[in-house]
Amino acid sequence: MKTKIWGAVLLLIFVQSCQIEGENLSLNDLPQPSFEAEEIGPGRIKLTNTTSTPTIARWTIMSSGQKLEGDVVEVNLIFGGSYDVKLDVTGQGGMASVTKTVSVSADDPEACSDEKLLGFLASCTQKTWRLNPEAGAFKVGPGPDNGDWWSSGTADIVTRSCEFDDEFTFSFNAEGTFAYDNKGDFFADGYLGNKTAGCEPAGNLKGDQALWNSGTFQYGVVEGAGVKKLGQLRLMGKGAHIGVKKAHNGGETDTGPVRDYVLYDILDMQKDVNGQGYDLLKIGVNIGGDGWWTFTLRSFE
Repeated sequence: MKTKIWGAVLLLIFVQSCQIEGENLSLNDLPQPSFEAEEIGPGRIKLTNTTSTPTIARWTIMSSGQKLEGDVVEVNLIFGGSYDVKLDVTGQGGMASVTKTVSVSADDPEACSDEKLLGFLASCTQKTWRLNPEAGAFKVGPGPDNGDWWSSGTADIVTRSCEFDDEFTFSFNAEGTFAYDNKGDFFADGYLGNKTAGCEPAGNLKGDQALWNSGTFQYGVVEGAGVKKLGQLRLMGKGAHIGVKKAHNGGETDTGPVRDYVLYDILDMQKDVNGQGYDLLKIGVNIGGDGWWTFTLRSFE
């Protein structure tokens, strides 16, 4: 009988303990996110998290995919017009989001300057780039601009001629138009098309790999971001890419694109190289861990 009584007492203590712990762990109500947007200059917007409860604020510019973090951030939207901005907040009660339309009254008059990433990339109208026809135009290794694992050589300029003639054209417009032209062929590289080690016609890209064919996509830039703080380039649209098709953020996939964007870090920008009238742009994509593909482009205006 005593054993039964003590068992009941212990059960009561356990239940009360759980109730107390449950009260301590209960969540507050979901936060109600809100924010204000203030135009502080041509194409320049300040975003302020005005959520009434303490939260962590993360922002997304929906048109470009640009992401920022902090209660107060500034973003350059460059062109006059309307932009959808999403605020995600995390508080004690959980996560919530809100999307609002932000208006920009005027273009940034300095946006197409060579000193700005967008201007360097697209000039004031449009600009076309190809892989730089020199050794090391594309390489992969442990870190950005590192080719310890593999690097293209001088002979590849000929054997991979169907890659070196690919054109990547950036237009200076509010839509962020990016055009990829493979000139009707591609380098199979053992995993594309018929999986040869040479050039094949563009029609050999089948299934999901066909998304890597020539097409028109979108792009966006973020000034001052990336591993070198020189900015980042985001290509948007499934199949949009520069250089090796299988390389994407976090890995390599040879069957077709896995995301609807690829984010490249700007590693170097050189204007009028050796007075020859062309520019060089070096970009990198982290494929996971310390692995990076690096591509060097030359302008052909």
